Amino acid sequence: MQKVGISLYEVGYCKHPEFVVKKGGSFKSVKFPAMAALIAYEGKNLLFDTGYGEHFFEITKRFPEKLYAMMTPVTLEAPLYKMINQKIDTIFISHFHADHIGGLKDFPEAKILCSQAEYEISKSSISTFSKTRKGILPALLPDNFEERVTFIETLEKVVLPKYLTPFKEGYRVQEHFYAIELPGHAKGQYGLVAGDTFFISDAVWDMDAITKNSMPHFVTHFIFDNARIYRETIQKLQTLHTLNPALKIVPTHCAKSHKVYSHV
Repeated sequence: MQKVGISLYEVGYCKHPEFVVKKGGSFKSVKFPAMAALIAYEGKNLLFDTGYGEHFFEITKRFPEKLYAMMTPVTLEAPLYKMINQKIDTIFISHFHADHIGGLKDFPEAKILCSQAEYEISKSSISTFSKTRKGILPALLPDNFEERVTFIETLEKVVLPKYLTPFKEGYRVQEHFYAIELPGHAKGQYGLVAGDTFFISDAVWDMDAITKNSMPHFVTHFIFDNARIYRETIQKLQTLHTLNPALKIVPTHCAKSHKVYSHV
């Protein structure tokens, strides 16, 4: 397996009561960092998501996008482009929520990999209010997005290696890099396997959902694309972790996971 270098970055955060994302949690407001990963391989640099960006604050000054900022108070100390010096070749977007695409405009030369299903929602004729309710803010996308994008669904579909059981099929991004659909939280959400690390985006918000079966509060089901499928995805991740505990699983918003894997 090729050598892969991974660096994790916290690119902004929001705060919510702990009980919302962890059943039995306290009413205390806790920090949920937005993670981006820089993946270096074969002289190339790939980003997994971008975290928040300065553009987020501009577009959420108006209605209805302002509702997003009101419901999800965001703090951003520095955007991703100010943290890294490397040229970015490709950006893998897990899904189109603002904490995952907020920095896209800051990397104007990078190619983009994302789900076609998510993009079609952003470009659909449904109202801006409906898109905002789904967490999608199309104004965060670069004007030349379509010139730079490759849709994951157009990549080679492959049978996944056994070490990723129970996940059976995915898309080959390049050798030993696989895009795997993780449905439930958002339509067209994909995770990325890069070497021995699996970035699972918002398939869970806290690693305890996988290791301790600590599920989020039922109120969060109202913001999921499909709550039943969301739980099925978690069950698959639990099985994966049991069968292959050496595989590093990194959720976007789990601060504990970021500390554990900060050495990779």
